[in-house]
Amino acid sequence: MNSQPWAQEAPDVLSAYGTASQLGLTQEQLLLASQKFGKNNLKSEKKISKLTLLLKQFKSPMVYTLLVATIVSAFLGDSIDALAILAIVILNALIGFGQEARAEESIEALKSLSVPKARVKRDGMVKIIDSQDVVPGDLIVLEAGDYVVADGRIIQGFQLAADEAILTGESMPVEKNQVRIASEAPLAERSNMLFASTAISKGSGEMIVTATGMNTQIGHIAGLLGQAKVKETPLQERMGKLSNLLILMGAGVIVIVGLIGFSKGTAWSEIFMNAISLAVATIPEGLPTVVTLALALAVRRMSKRNAIVRKMPAVETLGSTDVICTDKTGTLTTGKMRVRETYTLDNQQDEIFYQILVKCNNASLDHGGSGDPTEIALLYLADEAGTLDAVKAGSNRIHEWSFESDRKRMSVAIKSHNEFLILTKGAPETLLPLCLLTDEERSRISERINTLSMKGHRILALAYKKIDDLSSKEKQNPGLIERELTFKGLVAIADPPKEETIPAIKSCKAAGIKVVMITGDHPLTASAIAHELGITEEGIFDEVLSGADLEKMSQDELKIRAEKTAVYARVSPEHKLQIIKALESNGHVVSMTGDGVNDAPALKSAAIGVAMGKAGTEVARQASSMILTDDNFSTIVSAVEEGRALYGNIKRTIQYLLSTNLAELLIMVGAVLIGLPVPLHPLNLLWINLVTDGLPSLALAAEPVGKDYLKTSTRPSPSSFFDRPFYLELFFVGILSTILGLIIYDYSIQHYDLLTSRSYMFNFMVYLCLFRSFSCRSETKTFFELSFNPIHLGAVLAPVILQASLQYSGLFQSLFKVRAVTLTENGILIGISLIPVTFVEVYKLINKKRKKTEEF
Repeated sequence: MNSQPWAQEAPDVLSAYGTASQLGLTQEQLLLASQKFGKNNLKSEKKISKLTLLLKQFKSPMVYTLLVATIVSAFLGDSIDALAILAIVILNALIGFGQEARAEESIEALKSLSVPKARVKRDGMVKIIDSQDVVPGDLIVLEAGDYVVADGRIIQGFQLAADEAILTGESMPVEKNQVRIASEAPLAERSNMLFASTAISKGSGEMIVTATGMNTQIGHIAGLLGQAKVKETPLQERMGKLSNLLILMGAGVIVIVGLIGFSKGTAWSEIFMNAISLAVATIPEGLPTVVTLALALAVRRMSKRNAIVRKMPAVETLGSTDVICTDKTGTLTTGKMRVRETYTLDNQQDEIFYQILVKCNNASLDHGGSGDPTEIALLYLADEAGTLDAVKAGSNRIHEWSFESDRKRMSVAIKSHNEFLILTKGAPETLLPLCLLTDEERSRISERINTLSMKGHRILALAYKKIDDLSSKEKQNPGLIERELTFKGLVAIADPPKEETIPAIKSCKAAGIKVVMITGDHPLTASAIAHELGITEEGIFDEVLSGADLEKMSQDELKIRAEKTAVYARVSPEHKLQIIKALESNGHVVSMTGDGVNDAPALKSAAIGVAMGKAGTEVARQASSMILTDDNFSTIVSAVEEGRALYGNIKRTIQYLLSTNLAELLIMVGAVLIGLPVPLHPLNLLWINLVTDGLPSLALAAEPVGKDYLKTSTRPSPSSFFDRPFYLELFFVGILSTILGLIIYDYSIQHYDLLTSRSYMFNFMVYLCLFRSFSCRSETKTFFELSFNPIHLGAVLAPVILQASLQYSGLFQSLFKVRAVTLTENGILIGISLIPVTFVEVYKLINKKRKKTEEF
């Protein structure tokens, strides 16, 4: 079959497929075509099974380490330790599995249950069939409002136009015809072709199907999805590096302590016990659970704000995002044409003005609007002015001279108030020469047209004249009636921004996020809407690059130009991938937002892809990491805020977990190095981690998002999760806690027995870790400056009470090999455990005063 049907005459294309123009395919031809080409379906992304999703939760270095600790504990006969660690691993896996499974179920709920239909000619009869049963060679009958189910060559058409925004990004309907065009014509200019997933906006016609399924333009784009590599999120990369660091550090310490024990002649069983203790002390077992639950809480909050997250770790990526690449039509704008401005010479919009809008019009506002989008926009203008119903009822249409591409105008004759009127609308360049105007009036009109054109609007001129009668010759020849007209005005039509878009873009800028608009529109239109939205300003990112410009550039040149550009026009799916690659190679974390099929490869390639749930295509939704159920760009701002809050919460939670685990590790190693007995058994450490890593860390991870958090927070660095202040606080608290702990233990060993000494250390470490969480709620604000958080307070006090109470239980004493500690002794231990917290809070106050002094 011909691979370029647009470059062939329509009869030749029919002949190539053996299709009769009046009959369509025969049953025999249909059978052969079905066997050769198969179903008219796109290949969908393979669905992950429940079992695979569950097993995926166990794939992390930290989980592997904990499983090794479980096996070693079981080998040495410590079944309680083994079961406790294993329970943590399983709990973490089940939580992650549950959240990701629920997210996938939400996506399934978004999918349309209806199968598109098509009207085809077969054996001389028009039949309605499922779109998946269409084959190349089929003749499809099309009318306004129809969904195009395959690619095809137009055989005949009458005032045919298609909405191709979902494929090319072009917001205006594209006029279609059956005229042969050059073989090198780009996709957006193939005026004799219709493409799958587009829609007929007006007119009627027939086309012969030339491509189905993966061979369509949509199929080509779907194929690009397979080439787009899925990137790890910054959070996944950081957790992976942290896990590896902890494993190496723990392994090194275990080897050193083991060698020391071996040199001293320590029994192998005791060396193994010490190794388990150090492994438990090194690894914060609660970290995977905390990160998962923090993500789950963010996912839940975002779902309430109209965002469904398909891949949980992607939430954090939004917090690191510093560039949002977005489609224009349907994302930043409403995707519906509306009259943006009007102009008349006398600044009056009288009855005739609205008669032209309503009567010289074949659209309808029924069922949300049907017909040509431009004509729907004119009706909405009349409706908003309150004149639509009155104009409809006040006159009768007698005759219509339909729009033709060579005339570029439409006229109707109506009878109103016992007089005949000719009402005309059309392109200014063809209509104004037919109007009776003075030179001064023509100059004023031309000036206004230039102004409106610079804004990227589509302009229609309106005119009329009164007549006594209408002859049959005039009915047949519009040229006899469309002359000596009276100019009535201009209407400027465009796809307007959504109300929430402009403030959302301002919020992005205030948060240090660059918004980049990528569209299939004309560069002039793209530039105008970008300026209106606030994406570009005079002298700031005001350069517009077109697809033709990108074709001439090398990737290195694009990397340079991308830093100065915020608007790309007339681009293809391949161009979008190039743009994202250029931005990411410059160190940016890129989020891609879109709704059309043409956005899908870029959605998958970007660090995070955000698709529209209402108007978005299934291909785009499948390629995305997150879906906006309200199709609102402003929801992106909320998502970024949640991402940054998640980043801050996880960072502070990790500070809490690492600083307390560092103290445990250093105390264990320090005791061995100075010749003291191991201060804590493995089960003691596991209990400490379970009690202190549990509720307090979860409360920190769930810390509420503060007011104006996006404005007051800084964008996380994609390269370094832990900055210098983070390390300083981590090591200061860890070392100070170690010194205090070893002093308590050494003093106890000298004055009391080993059981009492270990009991003191057991309680001290629990209190130390719990109260440490108070200074981890904020990096800059003290505990007293923060709003009251009853959840966090309860998460600390409940374990404190539990620890103080359980130690009087005989079972608890036997299990953990400790004795009861008196109320006075507990008070002293709590007082010492508050020392590191106090130091950190005092430092925050000093640092804040220093910054104020520097600003002054």
